[in-house]
Amino acid sequence: MSARGTSRPTPCRSLRPGAWGSDPMWGTADAGELITRDGGPVRASEALRDKVAIFADGRCLVSRAHSEDVDVISLIALARRLGFPTRAPEFVDLGSLRSFYSGAAPAGPWSSASRLLHDDTTMQREVQNLLSRAAAVQASDIHIVVDADTASVRVRIDGELQTMPGGSGASVQWRAEHGRQICMTAYAMAAEGGTADANYDPFSYQAGRIMTGLPPGVQAVRLQFNPVGYSGRHLVMRLLYAGHAAGQSIGDLGFSPAQVDMLTDVTGNQTGIIVISGPTGSGKTTTLERLMRRIVERNPGESILSVEDPPEYRIPGVVQLPVSNMRNDGDRDGAYTEAIAAALRSDPDRIMIGEIRTRAAAHHAFEAAMTGHQVLTTVHANDALGIVPRLLDVGVESFKLRDASLMRGLVAQRLVRRLCPKCRRRCGLDGAGLPAETAARLRPILQGRPVWMPGGGCADCRNGYDGRTVVAEIIRPDQTLLDLLCAGERQDAYRYWMDRLGGREFSHHAIEKIIEGVIDPVQAEYRLGKLPAP
Repeated sequence: MSARGTSRPTPCRSLRPGAWGSDPMWGTADAGELITRDGGPVRASEALRDKVAIFADGRCLVSRAHSEDVDVISLIALARRLGFPTRAPEFVDLGSLRSFYSGAAPAGPWSSASRLLHDDTTMQREVQNLLSRAAAVQASDIHIVVDADTASVRVRIDGELQTMPGGSGASVQWRAEHGRQICMTAYAMAAEGGTADANYDPFSYQAGRIMTGLPPGVQAVRLQFNPVGYSGRHLVMRLLYAGHAAGQSIGDLGFSPAQVDMLTDVTGNQTGIIVISGPTGSGKTTTLERLMRRIVERNPGESILSVEDPPEYRIPGVVQLPVSNMRNDGDRDGAYTEAIAAALRSDPDRIMIGEIRTRAAAHHAFEAAMTGHQVLTTVHANDALGIVPRLLDVGVESFKLRDASLMRGLVAQRLVRRLCPKCRRRCGLDGAGLPAETAARLRPILQGRPVWMPGGGCADCRNGYDGRTVVAEIIRPDQTLLDLLCAGERQDAYRYWMDRLGGREFSHHAIEKIIEGVIDPVQAEYRLGKLPAP
């Protein structure tokens, strides 16, 4: 909707700072008057007053989400034609202008303006406080769901979503409008000091990244905004911890010594492709980053580049090329094509590609591997044997996937909650309180050994668990295994892996950790499925 009774001017195209000069002519209003108020000298619709506020002395407050809005530009141009100056706009949060207009008067509104800017800062502090509270319990994600009347907040700790307690211990729950303001403010923080899409749109899928004003130990916060039915909003804030990137070796993540040796072997070559698989939240990116750090340490004379969407952790010694805020697969295809092509032209020895999700990314990853570069990447597949079929689905030609000199390593992993070593309970199988079926499966595995279960919580943990540990399976494929997988003969491929290649699947690694008291059988079966009989 444009300003009533006016046509849209054409000379001005954006609200970039400096795009609006001041006019020596003044309209007939006091310097501090809000001229776009209802009944003011510059007539603005109610919808426009949600986007912009103009004062007689030229000060403009504009919603960050509407910096390119044609109607906002038209209204400011109208004010200039009526003889009012227009300064460079000051951007504020979407929707907060309403509270300003509700307190505006024909003169002396600057106390209200101060309140508006104060509210803007207050909302940023509230987002920062939310992030600090999540970081204090090492939460990986914050989920905010806004519906018609209320907004709820949950945090993911050790892989489990939990309600966030408020100051009184009750769960955090806000009015819907407050939840919307939190979402808008988080977006504005990404736009100001990180990365975000051009304009905030509550009815679109959007992404962003906050890089400044974060709690100690948090390197960045990745944002994903989703529209929800009935005018709702869903925001997921993923906290990326700087300490996670530098503090652990591959073995510390939970890989067994034999698995560490296998990873060392497959990354020791300078050619071929190594693929890490797992569902979202299984720690693939952390494993990939840890492998890259190890490669940098062992090969200081190499040129190593990464192409990521976008980079999650800073990796010293790696030139990290970002692919940021792609809105759709078409955009992502083009961005990956450009970034990987640029990496290949940049004299690399090794290349890391954050994830293969599209045909273009797969094509260029294999092109890099076939031209004598080692490539490390990730895919979404259920297990190590599922990686080759997944790459076939994405569009990789089978002749490439059948080449054992190209397909160096297939890794699959999950994260399982780790028992707190301080308060875990050692008990007999019959006294562990396990379901009868689980106990029956464990009896021949444990062979009379005790089972470890979570305690009631202690000063070192919250509820008997202390973080998560990797449970993995790794394959160094040969020609026969790759031929079977490409032919769709999964059962034959499984038997060949077990019998001829000495395969050890998820369950073998999980059973080792159950016997050692690192994980409990309930969490193991929850994440991996039923444990097999010996």
